[in-house]
This record gives sequence, structure tokens and C-alpha cells, in this order.
Amino acid sequence: MNHRICIALLVLAALCGIAAAATDGDSDAASQIAVTGITKSPATLMPGDQGFITITITNTGDESVSIDRAKLYTNDLAVVNDNAYDTVGDIGAGNSMEFTFTVKAKAAEGIFYPSFYLDYTSAGSMRSIVPVIVDDTGPQVSLLGVPKTFSEGKTEDITVLVGNPRDGELSAITITPVTDSVKSDRTSYFVGNLGQDESAEVAFAITPEEEGTLAFVVSYRNGVNEHSTTVSIPMTFGTDKTSADLVVNEVAVSSSGGTATVSGDVTNAGLEEAYSVMVTVGSPAVATNPNPVAVIGALEPDDFSGFEVTYTMQGAGSVPVLVTYKDEDGNIYEETFYVSGGNAAGSTGTTGDGGAAAAQMPAGGPGGNRNPLGSMGSGFAKIPVIPIILGIVIIAGSLVAWRTGYLARARDAVRARLHKEK
Repeated sequence: MNHRICIALLVLAALCGIAAAATDGDSDAASQIAVTGITKSPATLMPGDQGFITITITNTGDESVSIDRAKLYTNDLAVVNDNAYDTVGDIGAGNSMEFTFTVKAKAAEGIFYPSFYLDYTSAGSMRSIVPVIVDDTGPQVSLLGVPKTFSEGKTEDITVLVGNPRDGELSAITITPVTDSVKSDRTSYFVGNLGQDESAEVAFAITPEEEGTLAFVVSYRNGVNEHSTTVSIPMTFGTDKTSADLVVNEVAVSSSGGTATVSGDVTNAGLEEAYSVMVTVGSPAVATNPNPVAVIGALEPDDFSGFEVTYTMQGAGSVPVLVTYKDEDGNIYEETFYVSGGNAAGSTGTTGDGGAAAAQMPAGGPGGNRNPLGSMGSGFAKIPVIPIILGIVIIAGSLVAWRTGYLARARDAVRARLHKEK
């Protein structure tokens, strides 16, 4: 009996030794499994975003290891494919294996720490922490070159600046103007990708049609997730303080036979150049040959040019002088100035509608008689031309008299006369 008990104990000890050896072998093999890579796409999630976490393991040992399952545990994110790796299998010596989990961020922002678990078939497991950032920060959008006021039909160059302050790349960035009350030279502009701390500028030529709101929609992707942000400004019409401002002065009205002539200067008192400047007369005056329209062309700021327009008019009254011009975008403007001193017989006509601006001035204008050099631009009216010419003539005459000896003879004659009187 004792003999049998001893044999049973020996067999049990042998079996335990075999089991322990097997367990130690499996434990040694499992210890050679290492996490060799973690990738997240996108790098940072936004609330509600869906992303992908890929974990790479490698068997650095000399024996294969049997893996039961792989799991990603978290209470802060939703794991969409939670049961994707319930059965894994063996990983050979020196081989690698990838596990990709689809996660979805909840509404909360912050840094969360899902746990990756690898359960071995024999016994034991491996755990690795994967930090995930959820941040609601979007791209920064600014508008550059916005005027203080807009003008109907006048084109303004507005630049949209887009910057990426996020920890990761934004892709498929597209800028689209909202064109309810404006015209744009672009229906949209595709920027593409912007890496972390990168920016891009896109210029739009905007022409307002009516007052309202000027808005730009910036759409983009964070990984596979589509987002958009809108930047807008109020668009109100007002007087452009830098535009061309044409005024008429040095006005004179004269009559000859059956026609009359109005003449004067057109000065650009604004800060921008005026193009295609033309001068004529409006009703009740009728422009006629030889100068029905005075074509001046371009006027730079502080420049001026003279004009003469011939016309006929029944009755005596004010003459509407019409000045039309264009800005650099081709928009047409008209200003009307009423000049008194019209000469004709018969009934008095009615004045025009006044155009963009109207002024009543007597013949001769604010500056009195018209400058004879008024047709010259670039501010010649401010130069004392006649005194300068007289000075030049006197100096030239003195030089001629000196060279021909007249001054010497005149001096000698004066001296002789004075000597004789003594």
C-alpha cells in the first residue's frame, strides 16, 4: 500500500514539473512580444470625429507565440469594431502583426488613454496605453483688405487667410464665397492640405450688388471627417474716401453767333486715378459742333485738364456741365455742375437730374478768369507762369545788351551827362 502511494506521488510530481516547464516556456515566448508602432489618423480628433488607431506588435523571439485575442478598452471613446480581433492565432518568430481599431470621439474634449490588451492563448496578457487627443479647435480664418465702406458696383480685392493651429494636418481645404448679394471672380478655390502651423492666402475680387453680409465658407477634412467654418462681415454702402473726386473750376461761358461755348478746368481732387474722363452739356443745352464732347482721358490725383464744349440752348438759364469717368474696374460715374450765364433767346429750359453730384457756379468759376495754361495738367495752375516768363525776358534782354556793348555805352553816356551837369 505504501509502495503504491509513493508511485502516485512520483507521477504527480512529474506531471507538475512538465506543466511548470510548459508554462515557463510560454511565459518566456510571450515576453518577446513588443509593441513596435502606434499610428493615429487623424492625429487629433474633433468632437464627434471618427478615427483609426493602428497598433503594430513584433515577435522578437525565436519561437512562435499563440495569441487568443486583441482588445481596445476605453470608457471615453466608442470603439466601433470592438469584436474585430476576438480570434487572432499564432505570430511567428521575427514577424509583425497590425491591429486597427475604429474609434469615435464623444462630445467631450481632452486627452484620453485607451488601453490595448493582447491576451495569449496559454496564459497571461500584455497591456499598452494609447493617448488620444480630442480638440475642437478649427482653422483660423481672417479677411484682409476689407474697406471701411463698400460701393455698389465697385470691385474690392478681399484676401482670405487660412491658418492651421491644430496638432495635425487638415486636408481638402476649399474656400467658397457666399454670392447672394455679391459677384466674385471665383466661385471657389481649392487650397488642398495645410500642415500644422501652416497658412495660405487666397484673393477674391468682390463686387457688391446690394448691401448685406459678405461671407466665406471654409470647408475641410480632419481625417475622413468633413467640417466647415464661416467668416462674415457686414457690407454697407458709403462714400469711398479714397476714390476719384472730379471738380470743375475756372469756368467761362461765351457766345458766338448761334452757339455758346463753356470752358474750364476739370481737377481730380480724389486719391485714386480717374479714367476715360469726358465733359459735355446736358438738357436743356444741346451739345453741337465743333466741340460737342471734350475727351480728356485719364486724370491722376491732383492733376487737371482744360475743356471746351460748344452748345446751343433756347432761353437763358443754367447750363448743366456733365463730367463722366470710370474707375479702374470700369464702373462709370457721372457728376453734374450747373453753370450760370447761358445766352439765348426764347423760353427757359429745365435743369437735368443732377447725376451723382451737382454744383451751381457763376460763369468765371471760383477762380475768376480762366488760366490761359489751364489745358496743361499736373498742377501748372499753381505756378506763377507770367512773372517767370517776364523775368526770363528781362534777363535775356540784359544779356543781349551786355554782349553788344549797349550797357557800356549807356553807362558812359550817363557818366558824361552827370559830369557835364557838375
